[in-house]
Amino acid sequence: MSLFLYRLLIFIALPLIILEAVKRCKKVGHIKISHCFKSRFGFNPHQFKTGGIWVHAVSVGETRSIFPLLKALKEKYPNKPITVTSGSVQGAEQALKFSPVNIQHQMIPYDYPFAIKRFLKQIQPSLVIMIETEIWPNLYHACHQQNIPLILANARLKETSLKSYQKYAASLIANTLNKTKFIATQYQQDTENFIKLGVNKAQILTLGNLKSNIEIPADLSLKTAEFRQQNRIKNRFIWVAASTHGPVNESQSEEEILLEAHQKLLKKHPDALLILAPRHANRFKKVATILNEQTTAIRSSQQKITENTQVYLADSVGEMMLWFNIAKVAFIGGSMVDFGGHNIMEPASLSKPTISGQHTQNLQALFNQFLKNDAVSIVKDTEELAAQLIQLANDTNLQQKMGEKAYQCFKAQTGAMEKLFKQLPPPGDF
Repeated sequence: MSLFLYRLLIFIALPLIILEAVKRCKKVGHIKISHCFKSRFGFNPHQFKTGGIWVHAVSVGETRSIFPLLKALKEKYPNKPITVTSGSVQGAEQALKFSPVNIQHQMIPYDYPFAIKRFLKQIQPSLVIMIETEIWPNLYHACHQQNIPLILANARLKETSLKSYQKYAASLIANTLNKTKFIATQYQQDTENFIKLGVNKAQILTLGNLKSNIEIPADLSLKTAEFRQQNRIKNRFIWVAASTHGPVNESQSEEEILLEAHQKLLKKHPDALLILAPRHANRFKKVATILNEQTTAIRSSQQKITENTQVYLADSVGEMMLWFNIAKVAFIGGSMVDFGGHNIMEPASLSKPTISGQHTQNLQALFNQFLKNDAVSIVKDTEELAAQLIQLANDTNLQQKMGEKAYQCFKAQTGAMEKLFKQLPPPGDF
């Protein structure tokens, strides 16, 4: 596919893109996202500071992963304004509420030349950093034309994406990526996949996973102790199911699958508690209805956990590290349904025994590192999950052993941030 054909196709799809923009902006939660719809097409009346650094992260996980990066950028370039764009309203809410530094923010313009050029004119960045798999031909082309250095950081390219690109748009994607200053990949397998796609080998650096640069909040232990004391859960076996999803190809939602496992656990450990944290805020109410038959406490309603509470619905944003720290075992969602899994670094950083379903294709290179070191437990179904939970609930020594393996695997992968910053220009050079 050529750049011309790509542009033709996206202009044909413009009515559908407009409808999608309206739909997504209606999902905005409690935090106001300025000019959500208009900014998607490059229209934002705000006066942006210019000449700074533009960082783009698409959704929740990617946005959380850039917080240490934003902090480090502000330390290295204190006089440069930082602009953050988001690809989802959930990611935008994370950036606006939890960014560790002052940022300028808007939703990223869709990849139309007129929208991209208008936004670039507004912020006039001196450096652009795209995160993970955000590959937009018109955006990359515009930056190249205007001599704006663009870096694809924490880049990954899974096998399924490689095959799709090779089948439909190999030359377009390769030409787009060859316009970058460099590509910083997470793992060697990602590097090899980019090369197979046709990206210049000299453009690629294997630097590691930025998600390993996790900053544990200074008050996390205090908040954990307070929550345990207030809810009297110190001696209970607690497991957290993080970033759970609705049905994909399965007839059941992931929450329903996990609740079945929890019921089996309760037969052996009647005081066990599940902290259930759905991935997307727009599913909180739906998940609450699923829990009607359970003895449930709900975070948003400030309900306290009692000795009879079986499930605590963590329908909040930005508290995942708290839930991981409170729990004795972590299950990472998006993996019991065919979504492809989520990042396992956060619970590993807290030395938590970590369990995942078998659908981990979105982060296979990361999971391979943990599997190689026996640092994550993979379960295929409800029966296996329940069995693993019961085994861990029975054996605190096993909890400690699995948690330590997870932590050591996490620790071995730190340092990506330092490697990335060695490739960035000195403060006086731009």
